[in-house]
Amino acid sequence: MKLEPEAVRARLLDTTFDRKFAVLFGTISVLLVAVSAALATGDWWPYAWIAADLMLFTVRVLLMRECEQARRRGSKGPLAGLMAASGVWSVVFGLGCYGCVASGNMALSVLAALNVAGVVGVVSSRNAATPRFAIFVMLVVSLPYVVGALFSAAPGMPIVGIQTPFYVAGGIIVLLQNHAINARMIRAELDNRDLAIKDALTGLPNRIFLQEKLRDMCRDLAAPAANGGKPFAVLSMDLDGFKQVNDRFGHAVGDVLLRKVAERLKRGFRPGDVVFRIGGDEFVILLPATSEIEATYLAKRAIEKVSVPFDLGVGSAIHVGLSVGSAFAPADGGDPEILLTCSDHALYEAKRTGKGRYWAPVRAMIRRSRQRLPASGRAIRASSARPRAPVP
Repeated sequence: MKLEPEAVRARLLDTTFDRKFAVLFGTISVLLVAVSAALATGDWWPYAWIAADLMLFTVRVLLMRECEQARRRGSKGPLAGLMAASGVWSVVFGLGCYGCVASGNMALSVLAALNVAGVVGVVSSRNAATPRFAIFVMLVVSLPYVVGALFSAAPGMPIVGIQTPFYVAGGIIVLLQNHAINARMIRAELDNRDLAIKDALTGLPNRIFLQEKLRDMCRDLAAPAANGGKPFAVLSMDLDGFKQVNDRFGHAVGDVLLRKVAERLKRGFRPGDVVFRIGGDEFVILLPATSEIEATYLAKRAIEKVSVPFDLGVGSAIHVGLSVGSAFAPADGGDPEILLTCSDHALYEAKRTGKGRYWAPVRAMIRRSRQRLPASGRAIRASSARPRAPVP
């Protein structure tokens, strides 16, 4: 079985938590068989089977609930505990079915056979997310029954014991096919998702993903525990002189320049920061848990990095600049549109006042009408440096 990428495995595991009905139905079926065994044999083991199944049912349902809550929080949850409890249930189930067929009672043998077939069928169709574990469950629930049937004194039961492994093998084949189909569908879905949220030219996230990410970050502002109560910053960026590069060298060179700028921006920010290209030569950076001082430093560093000449193999170094405007949440607002509008207006002021600048709005900006955002603020020009050699 091929090891799937982490994103595919995570999506497959999401289906692991949606089986409460199957667990409930399996428990009811087991209880009916165990009660029948207790009435037919008068032995002690059916009662132990009933007690163990009820206890394991409670544990599995509670663990499923914890896994669901953890998934909503974005964490993994006690998935290992859930699988361990399911494994114990499989062992108990297999031993119970062995007791039924070993009792010599034909009705109990038939009920056990039906339950083994039911578990194998359900696992092959619903546990495709975890094929190795599912195969373990199918073997554990069926092998005790096979052993009991092979050595049973009841007429015809050895034939059933010989036939059962072929049925289980068929279930395993169906399981692997379901796993392959589900994984292929999830990979296709994730690929389509990547195409929808990534910029084809630079590989950076695009405007669609920016809106989703910014909406999530604004929603987390209402729950301080989600981000430690720390603010975040939005930086809007625009290249200075990019149109002249396109006009002089052509759009192909302009595309190469945009890819190089994207690489420098990604290297110029922290691992947790997200760089977006939202169109043309416009970029947006989201800086989680960032103060105004940190955002100022990062913006100035980005301006300096982009201002280093580019060597694109056109015979001369290409010079472009970078203008940056910012907005801060929650100080400037807690709504995505307001924050983007605020940072856009700050970017406009940076370009209007000389380009190659970082402009941060004053606190009162967002409290006014978005159509009349003030031009006041503070501009910070990137520190000048001596001419440097072009870099690729």
